[in-house]
This record gives sequence, C-alpha cells and structure tokens, in this order.
Amino acid sequence: MANIIIVLILVALVGYGIYSYVHHLTRGGGCCGERDAAAKKVKVEDHNKAHYPHTLVMGVDGMTCQNCQRHVENALNVMPGTWAAVDLAAQNVTILTKDEADEDAIRQAIRDAGYLPLRTTSKV
Repeated sequence: MANIIIVLILVALVGYGIYSYVHHLTRGGGCCGERDAAAKKVKVEDHNKAHYPHTLVMGVDGMTCQNCQRHVENALNVMPGTWAAVDLAAQNVTILTKDEADEDAIRQAIRDAGYLPLRTTSKV
C-alpha cells in the first residue's frame, strides 16, 4: 500500500514537471514579468549630460531582458543627481552623477532591485 502511494506521488510530481516545462516553452519564460505590463520608466529631471561630470561603469549580473534593464535603471535614476543607462548586451550600467559617486549606495540599489553588482570597470 505504501509503495502505491509513493508511486502516485511521484507520478503527480513528474506530471506537474512536464506541465510546467510545456507551459514555459509555449507561453514564454516569464523573465521578471515580461508578460506583464512594463513598469513605468523613471526619468531623470536634468537631461543635460554636461551637468553630470562623474561617470561610473559597473557590471551587473542577472539582467536578461528589457524589463531587467528598466528595473536597474529605475533603481538608480531615483537616486538624486544620478542618471543611469544599461547596456544589456555588455551586461553593465553606465552611471552619470553630479557629485562623486557613492559606489556602496549604487551597489545596494542594484541589489535591492534584485540583481548582482559586479566590479567597476571604469571610473571617471
């Protein structure tokens, strides 16, 4: 009797696994809500790049789609005096700041958005 119950549980788990896999293939991967409406983009108030003398380029791990790009940019663009632009292909973010960049705060904002900040590749 116990063997029959175990077999039924295993069949149910395998069935659910197959269903989930087929659902994933036919309806999309579900990357950070790509099927949902995109989050509204946070725009910086000052669009004059001359007002942002400091530049920081940092690698970011875990970004896979435009929604990921928007999440990282939004997390940084809400910081005062900061303007961020993600290069999804290069897996990095270029951050322009009006004052000296606070790398710790930037790294924490990226973590809070659900991504892993990597090393800083350039700092001007």
